[in-house]
Amino acid sequence: MPRLVIIGHCPAAHRLVERLTAQDYPGSITVLDAAEQGPHNPALLPTVLAHGLAPELAALPEHPSPARVHRNTRVTSIDRTRRRVRTEAGEMYDYDVLVLATGTRAVVPDLPGVSDQGLPAGRTWPLRKPDEGIRMRGQLAADASVTVLGGGLDGVETAHALATAGYEVSLLHREQHPLPRRLDRAAGRIVADTLRDNGVNVLPGETASEFLPGKLVLASGEAVSTEALVLRTGTRPDTAPAGESGLEVSRGIVVDSELRTGDPRVHALGGCAEPPPGVAGSLLEWWEQAEALAAILLGSGNDIPPQPHGAGRVLRARGAGLELASIGSPELLTGKDHEVEHVTFNDPKRRRYARLALREDRLVAATLLGLPEAIATLSQLHDTGMPVPSDRLATLLDLPTGFGTAGSVPADPVLCHCNNVSRSTLTAAYRDGARDVAALAAVTRATTGCGSCTGAVRELCGSLAVSTTERVPSGTDSPEQEGAE
Repeated sequence: MPRLVIIGHCPAAHRLVERLTAQDYPGSITVLDAAEQGPHNPALLPTVLAHGLAPELAALPEHPSPARVHRNTRVTSIDRTRRRVRTEAGEMYDYDVLVLATGTRAVVPDLPGVSDQGLPAGRTWPLRKPDEGIRMRGQLAADASVTVLGGGLDGVETAHALATAGYEVSLLHREQHPLPRRLDRAAGRIVADTLRDNGVNVLPGETASEFLPGKLVLASGEAVSTEALVLRTGTRPDTAPAGESGLEVSRGIVVDSELRTGDPRVHALGGCAEPPPGVAGSLLEWWEQAEALAAILLGSGNDIPPQPHGAGRVLRARGAGLELASIGSPELLTGKDHEVEHVTFNDPKRRRYARLALREDRLVAATLLGLPEAIATLSQLHDTGMPVPSDRLATLLDLPTGFGTAGSVPADPVLCHCNNVSRSTLTAAYRDGARDVAALAAVTRATTGCGSCTGAVRELCGSLAVSTTERVPSGTDSPEQEGAE
């Protein structure tokens, strides 16, 4: 009976154990987790910050038997010769297969008042997880002033969510517009304006020089009044103790297409791993790694799934009113490849923008802002490799004439890409009694991945509720009323 030991309990590790237990893994499963609490769904962090959320609703479910999870258990060394790991408490765990899933660590900037004070308690928050957001909300006054450092996707989501919650929010970033690696100047300005519409004080082209009680001093000499500093300045793979054991470490723990390190008995996945395409940065990629590794350990799979049609993934911002998606590689949107057709739509007054890159009518990259229907449609077309309708503008504006001769939208689109849940699957679950988002999530897992499909699932519930009501003949009880006293 193979002994599987997993070091760390990041979301990818949780998904791996979930899949293995569901498919009757033939050996023992032991998880050694340095954290005191179980893992949370990182996709729920914006929801936690914007609306508050009970800790148990953000937590990922406990694993059933035979998986055994040991909390507050830090591994200090790996003996690959004896196939044994040692914990800080001196406990030994032997393994036949070892999986490293230690996740990532927040990057803390070298900022006086922060790095030299060991992250002052209650004033500095390197947010990465929903439970950290829950603790922060519990310590801040309802109208506290908060400054978010970092203009990437995490920083934008965090600033938007905190402003939605009623905090006085500033977003500080060194570039001239948010998301500079993903968006061009026109799109970046629209994102900044969208944040300002939500009450965020956007401070582009600025850097911090010192964090003092009650204020953040900028390099320009100006100061921003702030009670708390939220660090969204990036993450780095947590590679300990892999490096100390002699495994190859670059930016992350180097693995092959089967997520295997140089030691054939040791795998790595999630934020700590560096597979051939590079370090995976999105939750969707971590889910896919977990699914693939589960299949490999069960003997039914070969390697991690290939990239979808065109290079890169679909990255979406999460938050009501923040409709933003970046599809594929941003380099394809620059116009340097003359074999790529480019389509641009710019409507800054209505906070809408699109830039598409197509090769032979297939979408290979896109930036989409303020166009939720187009985001859903084009994400699906990108994933399936189907041609984009010939009327590009109508497709962007969700007009019927967009479904032209060059292609059409799939009849049964996937709404939840993280868990591959289609509209028809959700519809069937709804008609079987799962009548709201929470119930559908419990049955189908939709919305439990990155969370970006929550709005679409909620909208589907609304449309199905209307259609169900319309089908009930006059003078009869509705399904909800049947059996009521």
